Amino acid sequence: MKRYYLIKIAIFLSFFLSLTLGQNKKEIQIIKFLESRYSANIDSVSLFLDNNFIYYHSPYVGLGITTEVTNLGIMIKAVSPFIKATNMLNKGDVILQVNDYKLSNNNSEDYFIRKTKGAAGDSLKLIFSRNGESMSTLVFLTKQQLQQRTDKFIEDIKSYGNRWFDYELSIIDIFSKKNRFVIHYSWEGSLVEKGPNYSFRAIEIIKTSRKSNKIVSIEATWTEKQFIDQFN
Repeated sequence: MKRYYLIKIAIFLSFFLSLTLGQNKKEIQIIKFLESRYSANIDSVSLFLDNNFIYYHSPYVGLGITTEVTNLGIMIKAVSPFIKATNMLNKGDVILQVNDYKLSNNNSEDYFIRKTKGAAGDSLKLIFSRNGESMSTLVFLTKQQLQQRTDKFIEDIKSYGNRWFDYELSIIDIFSKKNRFVIHYSWEGSLVEKGPNYSFRAIEIIKTSRKSNKIVSIEATWTEKQFIDQFN
């Protein structure tokens, strides 16, 4: 049994040394940024970001609208610039019917979510209410990719960090070429003390400025919504 623990410690030390000694200074800075990001250290995060920073969320196929369920029906909270429809939807519109299905029962949200998943080019006929007037439109599923500038990116970091009781961040792998970095990491956390754990793995492509070494862009290659759906 003692030998087992010695082997386990040796493996851990070997992994730790290979991880630290195998990284160059720029890669270490990227890891420090990631640690600041998930600990919601806003001041530190800001120092890492270039003035022209953009965060590219993972692309997905969808309608391009954000909704919430109300007593009136499914209300549109935001509309993507990538939305494709015969009659443009607006914030505040209330969706009343999808194809021939009226959204008036307890299963309406589940039905709407199922129907908004599919292949690019698929279409849905929506009947919606705007200022008391009933209207209709044909909406197509298209590729969506949310982009965030520094202010919105930091706002989300603060909101995200305040939500969790504790977390653990693990760097699985990182490699770089000039001013581009690919980092693979895992995250695990709980919302309350001794609560259930939620986790995800992510791969992100990070580009830095050659002049200032600050982060110009981050491109996510995973769908954050799949993670958030675990506890929403």
